[in-house]
Amino acid sequence: MEKRTKSIDIKSLFMNYSVYLVLVSLVIFFSVANGDFLSTYNVENFLQQIPPVGILTVAYAMILICGYVDLSIGYVGMAAGMVGLYASNSGLPAPVVICISLLVGAILGTMNALLIKKFDLPSFILTLGTSYVIKGMLGFFTDEQFIGSDKEWFNKLAKMPIGTEMVKSNALIFVIIIVVFVFVMKNTRLGKYTYAVGSNPEAARLSGINTDLHIVKIFIIEGMLAAVAGLLIVSNLNGGASKDANGLDLFAMAAAIMGGTSFSGGIGTIGGAVAGILTLQVFKNGLTLMGVNSFLQDTVTGLVIILAIIIDYLKRRASRQS
Repeated sequence: MEKRTKSIDIKSLFMNYSVYLVLVSLVIFFSVANGDFLSTYNVENFLQQIPPVGILTVAYAMILICGYVDLSIGYVGMAAGMVGLYASNSGLPAPVVICISLLVGAILGTMNALLIKKFDLPSFILTLGTSYVIKGMLGFFTDEQFIGSDKEWFNKLAKMPIGTEMVKSNALIFVIIIVVFVFVMKNTRLGKYTYAVGSNPEAARLSGINTDLHIVKIFIIEGMLAAVAGLLIVSNLNGGASKDANGLDLFAMAAAIMGGTSFSGGIGTIGGAVAGILTLQVFKNGLTLMGVNSFLQDTVTGLVIILAIIIDYLKRRASRQS
């Protein structure tokens, strides 16, 4: 009996921390397989690319823990970033531009939440629809063209060196967001309510939580985090186009699930979600350095995502049987 308990514990530990083991294994493998993997140039490039999608993953983890899905998060972020770009090009000062972008993200997040709750719609279908609406509007106003930035401060928003050329301002923003939301989810009422609503909405409501209001709050926070990510994407590229948001929503969702966030809600951590996106990005970066065809990269990445979803299913089934 003791032996069986021990084996179950080992299995449980592997299930809970497998993403960290995979991340470390990938770093070791690619470091040995390709000498450029840990080069200054590649590390700098990696640190420049990870923050926007990492911030989206943090936001997505919160939505998933709350029991919802948002397929519009990438386009919400890009819409906020592009509005910020236009505001910057029109000569508005930096604080005003940033506030406008955050407001756009908050409004779009609120719109999603209100439509979901008011009409009792599945978040998956509703946000798929809003993603197409936002994508279409972005394409219409930009004519599917790349819009460049005229302001030096805007271009430096994501690329200002922090102590060293290797670490830029967007990496610092990402770390601050991780620290803040790890604390929020572990130590605040907002975090505890998010887990409660995701685990059992009816029980949460009966315990005195205003579940509808809480869900709106989470979508607003998600929209504002998406806006930050969108601003960093546009700043990093010195401009933007609607296509820059393609696939970001599914990538962020997959990373959060890979990091242990349950698709059915109530389970997950911000730290695990960050480990998930680091794992996916390390994997893609390593395959690129090894010269793997981009189409094969997508295929292999897709298989890894499917594996992560299967592991999530096995974890949920095991928890129901225990």
